[in-house]
Amino acid sequence: MRPSRITAIFAAVLLMAACEEQGTNPVPPVPLPCDDADSLKLPRFSVTAHPRDTLLPPNVAATLPHTAWAKSDSVRAFFGGKDVKLVFTLDRKMYLATWSGSAGEAEVTLLSRDDEGTGRTVGSINSPLFSPDGSKIAFAGTTRGKPGFILDAVGAGQRARRVLIDGITRNRVHVTADPHWYQEGPHTWVYFATLPGLVNYSDNCRQIPGATYKAELLPTGAMDTVIRTTGIPGAYRAGISKDGMWAGTSYATSSLYGAADSITRVLAGGEQQCNPSMNPYPAGSKHNDYMLILAFGGHPAYHTIDNDTLVEGLHENLWIYNKDNKIVWQCKRPDEAFYERFDKPEWSTHPDYASAIILQRSGDGDLYAIRIGNLADADEGKLNQAQGYLKLGAGGFTSDSYSHLWVAP
Repeated sequence: MRPSRITAIFAAVLLMAACEEQGTNPVPPVPLPCDDADSLKLPRFSVTAHPRDTLLPPNVAATLPHTAWAKSDSVRAFFGGKDVKLVFTLDRKMYLATWSGSAGEAEVTLLSRDDEGTGRTVGSINSPLFSPDGSKIAFAGTTRGKPGFILDAVGAGQRARRVLIDGITRNRVHVTADPHWYQEGPHTWVYFATLPGLVNYSDNCRQIPGATYKAELLPTGAMDTVIRTTGIPGAYRAGISKDGMWAGTSYATSSLYGAADSITRVLAGGEQQCNPSMNPYPAGSKHNDYMLILAFGGHPAYHTIDNDTLVEGLHENLWIYNKDNKIVWQCKRPDEAFYERFDKPEWSTHPDYASAIILQRSGDGDLYAIRIGNLADADEGKLNQAQGYLKLGAGGFTSDSYSHLWVAP
């Protein structure tokens, strides 16, 4: 076999290994059309099975025999006594974990119903995100963003209301990939991307392909039937900053879009990166442009804020980038001899914390909370490092496991 062929196969394997959480279909060989950010395109696919709004039967408690949970006193100490909730996925199911006792383990509740896929089949639930108050969860039912839901985040014995992000209109709805929350005065919006899978920056269009739309969660708990444009040029899958001035994306190209100057800033030379997550800093913070990223590895060099260069393998570090294409924060694996790589990082609702899966070299995965530190208004000039780790769940997690933490303000 020719060396070029071997190289191509190896590259394809790496592509499948990284960013697999949002679908592994390759980018189409023909250029995607240049989408108008202010134009609402026709719905992308048909669906008839899911009701627009439903009250589910009571949730049930769950036991995960392969996972040992952190004790409540350790969780309380790590988060400074703040209330904490965790949503996570495992084996195509979604769970809620809470810690309430003084020394007990997590109380785990099964949230999913094995009907979140198209046609009410078993889905591949991904990107679950708590609302800012922790009362609801937005998520996509499949890796292709078809369909998307808002679900009450309630424990065992309680009934949850579940609504479609894009309600059925003449049996057709939009792709609702990577739904994210955004609060604008009295309005609660859910932003979503119209393109799942791997999306590269288009030199021809000078933007990210696809579009970012929004729908409003009404005070009644129902979703508005009107889908609106956002003016964001492309499918931005990391959400937007709380001041509405920055949107981020990755899978494969990482970029930050600034609403003030309408400029798309491509990061890391356009190299593939994964799992983007915009900061939850309060409006008015100095660094509302910061975005958490899981690097693909293999890039010749990553450039830091202190003019250093770093090289890594596949998913060996977590990074936070700024608008100037500089890494301002690094999270190394807590034990590089024991752990092989990160997967599925997500910034929590609190600026100081994140969660991620860290895969052992043996293949099993643990779920960690990570203390980022207070960077919202920090002076730039040096590369900041993670301030601490807490193993929330030991064992049983995989590279397909998503997580998100709600941490009280």
